[in-house]
Amino acid sequence: MDLAYLARNVALAERTRSRMLQSGFTISGQKIWSEDEDFVCRIFYPDYFAMCQILDTRSRKAVQARCGRLGLIPPRQAWQWSAKQQLRKLYPEATREEICDAFPGVEWQKIQSAARYYGYRRKKKPYKVTGVLSLDQSRCRCYEIKWTMRDLDEEAGTNRYFQTRGYRSGSPNFKAIYRGVKALGGHLEVRWDA
Repeated sequence: MDLAYLARNVALAERTRSRMLQSGFTISGQKIWSEDEDFVCRIFYPDYFAMCQILDTRSRKAVQARCGRLGLIPPRQAWQWSAKQQLRKLYPEATREEICDAFPGVEWQKIQSAARYYGYRRKKKPYKVTGVLSLDQSRCRCYEIKWTMRDLDEEAGTNRYFQTRGYRSGSPNFKAIYRGVKALGGHLEVRWDA
């Protein structure tokens, strides 16, 4: 490249900028943003309706674009390939804090929405331990075969015993537990210490 060519382009750019400042319009005929308009954007952000009422010569899209250029709107997270792969690996099992530490400056809601968009799901937590051995084993079996407590109630015919935490009453209903174990393909047995 020739230095004279570059120098001509620099001089042309300077002349164009000075002409735009004198006329108040860009080359394409749009009005240049003034300091007063920028001040209105800074004061009234994020109320775009009020900004559009005050800046009646500007469209809503133009006001939004100007707010973005002034740095009022936080920049969007670019989910590049490496970030998507990291999110895919972490999202199912990692804790919320670990995921937020992996993506500093990104809010949890934005991470969740990106995961939903790309189809990543959190791994379902295992059912809580109740303290009743037979009930805990049947709940573990439901978790393994990916059944919900509603599925177990429907298959066992126990109304809503497993869904409504009926086992929290004074004593567990072993008849319902037996029916649930049978629906899962197991059998309930008693073992005696010798």
